[in-house]
Amino acid sequence: MRIMIMDTSSEYLIVSFLEDNKLIYEYIAPGKNNHSDNLLKMIEEGLKQNNLEVKDFDKIICGGGPGAYTGLRVALTVAKMFAWTLNLPLYIVSSLDLMATKYLAEDGKVIAIDMKAKKDYVYHKIIKCNGNGYDEIEGEVFLEKVEADKNNNKYSVDIFISNDHIGYDATGVEKVARRVENIDLLEPNYLREGM
Repeated sequence: MRIMIMDTSSEYLIVSFLEDNKLIYEYIAPGKNNHSDNLLKMIEEGLKQNNLEVKDFDKIICGGGPGAYTGLRVALTVAKMFAWTLNLPLYIVSSLDLMATKYLAEDGKVIAIDMKAKKDYVYHKIIKCNGNGYDEIEGEVFLEKVEADKNNNKYSVDIFISNDHIGYDATGVEKVARRVENIDLLEPNYLREGM
């Protein structure tokens, strides 16, 4: 089974290809508001390196937010286009979950995820790994960084995920992705109520 994973919701552009749960291509790099320039280029590069076409994939997984307004729409538009035109199943994953996939197999670990948003705000979530995914301690919220720090101090956090320390592992993404039943109704998770 071949899986294409993409996310442009944060400062990181992520493109990964898996074949039978083995990584065959990966591009992860920070960018400055240029994901729309680079997403298709990096997908094309991975396809060329592996002598593949998009139609050779069995499913597409896309980060759906929360995150930057334009960034969310870039990957989601490309993923929806591929899924719709090639009749491929589309899966969505929280972009916060995506950033913590490296640690999901670490049973019992508490992870705080704070990804930078605009001004002094972060997208925030706290989870406890259960060996095959996680249990949610604090759901996704948009908070001032000061409030997120207070929230993090309430728990014995073992691992802290931020823009400076991401824990992405393509082989763990499928565990936390969910299938999109109706592509037409799929919207990004902007999560900006607090602003």
